[in-house]
Amino acid sequence: MQRSSTRRRITIAARVSLATGGGVNQRMVSDVCEQIGLHPHAFRSLFPTDDVLLDAVNELLVEECAERLQGGVSAFTPKGDGSEFTEAALALAKSWPLDRSAMIIRAERRFLALHKGEGDRTVTAAERRFVSVLTSVFNGLLPKLDRTFSWNPTLAVRVILDTWERSFEAWLLDGHSESSFFESPYIARTLPALLEQVSERRT
Repeated sequence: MQRSSTRRRITIAARVSLATGGGVNQRMVSDVCEQIGLHPHAFRSLFPTDDVLLDAVNELLVEECAERLQGGVSAFTPKGDGSEFTEAALALAKSWPLDRSAMIIRAERRFLALHKGEGDRTVTAAERRFVSVLTSVFNGLLPKLDRTFSWNPTLAVRVILDTWERSFEAWLLDGHSESSFFESPYIARTLPALLEQVSERRT
């Protein structure tokens, strides 16, 4: 239990440190160890490689994203005036499922895997896990729209996740605030259209 608790504390502290985009390095490890009062040797007994640490942080990001989206879905009630897809898109965006730091960390993990040039099934497994968790969230959203998936749910959520991340990244690169992403063209037009296209009315 103590080992699991310590691992969790390290993961949370590393998530904050990695948000700067500096990656996993000795200084980051030292800072994390100092924050939680842990010897660096103990750190490496729990996270023997940088990849293992990044995988744990990415799993934490999946949890955060799902919890935020679930909160947005739970609070969402369509007005019934024909704008339900736009309302749903806004509810999802305002739950702030991904922030700049999460994007940086996810990109860092993929970059390291690609840089090795050896393949990394852990990364692809993590992506499948992300889609699986988000699929359950969308399974909770669609009934509120009186809809059900017409596409394969995994494919539908994969398309939404990929387009969301790319659009959010472009929004940030254009100099916009991450907190204003709900005002983006993606949330106003693309996501509502996707929600409608990947679903159909329940019978």
